[in-house]
Amino acid sequence: MNKELHRVVVIENNEMGIKTYNYDLVKTLSEKYTTTVLTEITGVFEKGAAHGQVEFVNVGKSVLNPVAAVQYIYRLYKALKKAKPDVCLTFTIRPNIYGNIVTRILGIPTITSITGIGPLFESKSLSYRIARWLYKRVLKKTHRVVFPNRDDLNLFVENKFITPAQAQIVAGSGINIDHFAPMTPKTDNNGKFVFLYIGRLLRDKGVIEFVEAAAQLKKVYPEASCQIIGPVWDSNKKSLALSQTDVDGWVSQGWISYLGTQNDVRPFIAAADCIVMPSYREGMNNVLLEAASMEKPLITTNVTGCKEIVDDGVNGLLCRVKDSADLADKMLRMAKLTPGEREQMGKKGREKMKQEFDKRIVVGAYITEIEKVMQA
Repeated sequence: MNKELHRVVVIENNEMGIKTYNYDLVKTLSEKYTTTVLTEITGVFEKGAAHGQVEFVNVGKSVLNPVAAVQYIYRLYKALKKAKPDVCLTFTIRPNIYGNIVTRILGIPTITSITGIGPLFESKSLSYRIARWLYKRVLKKTHRVVFPNRDDLNLFVENKFITPAQAQIVAGSGINIDHFAPMTPKTDNNGKFVFLYIGRLLRDKGVIEFVEAAAQLKKVYPEASCQIIGPVWDSNKKSLALSQTDVDGWVSQGWISYLGTQNDVRPFIAAADCIVMPSYREGMNNVLLEAASMEKPLITTNVTGCKEIVDDGVNGLLCRVKDSADLADKMLRMAKLTPGEREQMGKKGREKMKQEFDKRIVVGAYITEIEKVMQA
């Protein structure tokens, strides 16, 4: 294949999205095609290997403000017209919408990834009503629309955003099983049983339920240590955000330990006995994938984007959503298992990651669709 004749453009909201979720995909694309990424340049890859293989073009961050949105769309138009790609890949909601507007104008075949829908169909807010209206129109000509789970796919088909022929399931962004491999813990946790939550501090991630469950659990199992890693996130709606004051209050009560944000979560996963993710809904939760790949047993909610990762009683336990009492019960049940039983859960989890969620499977699915476009 002549690399100069085949060009791929990836549209992502910011460089961190590439680094966190799609680095392996972009790297593989750059080895096969001339690859350009249109995103907000934040310096994540400055002096890094990615800039040596991939052209990064700063088109800024997509926003809701109408004037700024038009300016963003115009920057996309100029960049895409210059790149002349054979196919375009888009990720996250606003790049999906704005990107498909431009690629339809330019006649560029597009593969769009729905990484998660959040409250897209339930919310009555103006922004989500507009998003629903736009999605229903801009995806009509999209070559392929990729979903991380069956539930999200069905919602888009049932609401006639897309046809069944356009849809495909790919297991989220997948997991690099070599990077997230089992590690020997560097600490014995002083005899404590460590439950660890990793993620943004948002209500719909189930943080409140985790804290409430921790408070309940400590009354009957004082050996429990409940830890939180993740940023206080102020870029979401105020109704979802939790403050540093909230966190400080939980710590002062002795319910949780807050470990701030960490560049590398692997040592903390390795040191934990169980990873807990009580989210209300996900596309495909990456923390659970990472922890399972590192042979850790999991506790998560029986909801879309989490239940696909955990086989109840096999590699973890499922609890009811928005139910801190049930979560506390599952945490106690996990702590009462023998070390050997938890070890077997972890091994089953890693085997599941190898078979279903390996990053190479995900990247291969995108390459297959790109090749179909190239050969059409």
